[in-house]
Formats: sequence, C-alpha cells, structure tokens
Amino acid sequence: MTKRIMVDMSATLIHHGHIRLLKKASEYGSVIVGLTTDDEIESKKHYKPELAFEFRKEILESITYVDEVVATPWLINESVLDSHDIDLLVHGDDNVNSIDKTKLKILPRTEGVSSSEIRYLVQRTITDINNGKLMLTPGPAVVLQENLQYLKPIFGRGDREFTNIIEKVSEWIKRLSGQDELVVAQGSATFALELAAHTFVKGKVLLISTGYYSARLQRLLPSGCEVTICSYDEILDIEGNFDWILCAYTETSIAFKVNLTVIKAKADDCGAKLYVDATGSIGLEDDHDLADVMAFSSCKGLFGLTGACFVAHKRHLVPESSKYFYFNIETQLKKMVTGPYHAIASLFGVMNHHDKLRQRVINSKNKVLNTWPNLVRAGNQPLLCTYLEGEVIPLDSNIVLYSPRSELTGSVICHFGEIHSDALAITDRIAINL
Repeated sequence: MTKRIMVDMSATLIHHGHIRLLKKASEYGSVIVGLTTDDEIESKKHYKPELAFEFRKEILESITYVDEVVATPWLINESVLDSHDIDLLVHGDDNVNSIDKTKLKILPRTEGVSSSEIRYLVQRTITDINNGKLMLTPGPAVVLQENLQYLKPIFGRGDREFTNIIEKVSEWIKRLSGQDELVVAQGSATFALELAAHTFVKGKVLLISTGYYSARLQRLLPSGCEVTICSYDEILDIEGNFDWILCAYTETSIAFKVNLTVIKAKADDCGAKLYVDATGSIGLEDDHDLADVMAFSSCKGLFGLTGACFVAHKRHLVPESSKYFYFNIETQLKKMVTGPYHAIASLFGVMNHHDKLRQRVINSKNKVLNTWPNLVRAGNQPLLCTYLEGEVIPLDSNIVLYSPRSELTGSVICHFGEIHSDALAITDRIAINL
C-alpha cells in the first residue's frame, strides 16, 4: 500500500526550493501538501500572504509531484497527521513541528532561496524600476534598496532597535567626518549649517567665496560677526588674525572643490578655527578631520533619504545654548523634538555598502570625463559633480537636469543618478550641445 506523505508549507511565494522538496518527498509515497491557511499565516507571521489560500492550493495541485492539498494549521501535530491518515511528515531542516521521530523525515533546504529572499529581490526590482528616471541632480538622485531595508515603525525614545541603529550610524558618521561629537536633527543641511553657526561662530570671520553655497553661509551667521570676504584665489594673500574661517568644501553650483589642506593652513596662520559646509563633500572627499565644526545632510554623499542633518565638531568646542527652543543645539541633543528616525534607518542600511556606492559615483564621473574630455573645465572638480562647457541635451523624456543656482556658460551634472546599479548608461542618455 502506498504511503501517504505530508509536506507542510505556507508556499506564499512558490519557488524552486518548494519544487525540489516536493519531488524528493514523492520518492517516499503519495504527497499530500499540508498548506497553511491565510488566517494562520497572518496570526503567526503578521502579514497577509501574497497569494490567498485558494490560489496557492490551485498552483500546488497543478504540480506533478502533488497528489492532494489540504488546509492545515501553522504547527503540525500528531492529531493533524491522524486526521489525514499520514504515515510520514517530510519537512526542511528548519522543522519546529513536534512529531514523533519515527513519523518525521528531515530533508535539507535548497540553499540560496527563500520567500524572504524573493521579497527582498522584488523590492529591489521595484526600486530599480522606479530609478529609471535619470536624475542629474545633487541628491537625493535615487532611492536605494539599502535605504528601504530598515524602514519600519521606530521611535527615538524607549525603542531599543532604534537606539542600536542611531548609535551605529552616529559612530560611522563620526569616523567619516573625523569629528568627536555629532548632533543629529531633522531638517536640511541648511538648518544644520545655521544651527552650527549660531552655536559656535562669533567674532572676526573670514569667508572664502566660491559661489552660491559659500555666499549662503554669510546669511546664516549670527548678528555681531565681523565678516571679511575673499575669493578662493586670494586666500594666500590674506593677513591678520581671525576667529573663524568659513568655506564650502564642494561648491556644487559650479562643480568646484576647494583644497581644504590649504584653507586649514591659512586658518592656523590666522589663529582661526575652521567651519566647513560639508554638504556636497561628506562621504566623498577626504580631509574632513581638518575642520573644527562642519554641517551636512543625509541625502548626498551619505546616500541616505532626505530628512536628517548633522552638526559634527571637535570635542574642544563648547556649544553655546540659545534662547530659542527648536533653534537650540541642546534641544536636539536631548531629543526634545521628533527626530529624523527613518532617514537615520536609511543610513543604517547604507553603512556597510558605502564604499561600493562611492565607487559607483567615481565610475560615473570617470565615464563622463572619458567621454567628453575636451569639454571638462580644468581645475578642482569634486566627485559629486562635473562641469562641462556645453548644454546637456536629454536623449529621452525621463531625465531631470540639474539647474544650478549660479549663472553658468556650461552645465553641471551630478553623479548620483545611477548608483543603484553597476550598469552605467549616463553617457548613452545625454548629449552635449556646444
């Protein structure tokens, strides 16, 4: 008499691992699939199955190795086996069913496939499809699978999972920035820059002028600062003492990068501390440790989602409290307002992949440099973006050009738009009109 063999499964996403298990089970007798009901899946796994029970049952019944499909609970016990006249339960090596060993056959699982892995791949595929729009903008230019991986209900107080996330993200950012202390806030880099300026900067200030973003710094300073402005080319000619030197490391509006080592040397000569707008440089360029204080956001070279901003500084700087509530570094440090929880979670997903993502930025830049070498402006160009002497012409309608906040004769393109993939096609999707 043919033995009745039960294989219990949820099969919410049926894959080749299931097929191989069923095929092997059929060698022992007639295969009866014990299929977990929708209610049991929702109760035990806390989600509704992608396919309802009736459709999962229909698919399984069409498989050659399956003779029958019956509804079963999450856990199989002896009474379930008895009710269906089962001689042997076959299960993968993740079995948790409490069954007499004489009625249980454990088979190894197929390596490299699971419903959870398929869900991850589906999410990645959807993300890649959505990233089909080529953004030549500074960021966020793509949404990464790594950004979405840890998006879940989290909270800034009393949530041990988030405490672990923000501690690890903070230590990573402090290492990247070469700073001792980190203040995390919700908002754009502009908020962090102004908060840092009002917290630390006072007295005589030398502002290195490079374009829109350096000019913005003057507007963010507290009243009472005595400001001297000099162009980047004039910095070596500056004499006298200052309390602070301010600069934008990467001037995105013109695709220009200052030499931070030169500026730090001038700061030392002038007896000044160095304040750096690191919005377009953090995570991409070197030497951030030269700054005494710096500010930046989550959505450029850190490759996170928008919403988080940071003030990082050396331990010797003592924050000065403000009369305001929100615009007060103590308020942010003591978590007295809602923080950028999900933006921080997006960075948690990125941390261990950051080197790979940074290399993709470099690859994108190199492809542009090699394709249009005669159009690239000579000088210090950052990793973030490239200045080309010409007008960028999109070759399809699904491209968003960067419109810098400076008047230019050429174009600035940024290199974040395709970092979700190793398959670069940026130069195939645009042309340059001279």
